[in-house]
Amino acid sequence: MVQKVNAASIPRSERIYGRAICEAADLAGDIVRIRGNKVGHQFLVKKVTPSELGDFPAVGVIIRKDASTDCVVQFHGPCKALYATLLYGQPYYVGTDSRPSGVGWGNWPAADGSNFFQQIGIATSDTEILLNFLTPGLSIPFAGGVRFYQQSLIGAINGVNTVFTTPSPFRHGGFDGECVLYNGQRLFEGIGNDYVASESGGPGTGYDTITTNFAARTGHVLVIDYTPDI
Repeated sequence: MVQKVNAASIPRSERIYGRAICEAADLAGDIVRIRGNKVGHQFLVKKVTPSELGDFPAVGVIIRKDASTDCVVQFHGPCKALYATLLYGQPYYVGTDSRPSGVGWGNWPAADGSNFFQQIGIATSDTEILLNFLTPGLSIPFAGGVRFYQQSLIGAINGVNTVFTTPSPFRHGGFDGECVLYNGQRLFEGIGNDYVASESGGPGTGYDTITTNFAARTGHVLVIDYTPDI
């Protein structure tokens, strides 16, 4: 078993596994959390329920069950052939069925405050996900609206276009400002950085435009998390 003290020092390609005691109803592919103290060299785990804050954070996925409550969990690194129909460059989250969820999937966490969001990793092919569990968060209502996650920007992704818009104005700056992601990586806003946010109708009309300093290539993924400015 590989053990690391500082997760930041772990190479992105390194696979970390551990033998665990799961619950009988847990299945291979389920996303799990730690549910108790280790028993000898085995972790105590159970699948995560996204609507329960006490079930977070998720830490790994069951990749194999050798008996009813005996399993192997992968905590980090490339996870191959466990899931299908993934989209490379797309970030995946803990779904409502305790399995990976992408934007628009039937198990996508509700964006109305009833479920928590935690990114588990990014797909590197249609059958491989690079596991890297991030901090969970809750969608928070603001001014009668909600925060939207992983929304596609309006504009051609063709290696030429650099100007994109959102369906409605978004809050810019502050703790509830926008978050733009390119192939799962957060971009930084400002002159000389990755993109600039602007108001297409002029000052005071509301931020609704993202202009990148590069042209996203065909097949790549450019999305935004934002709070509607209403």
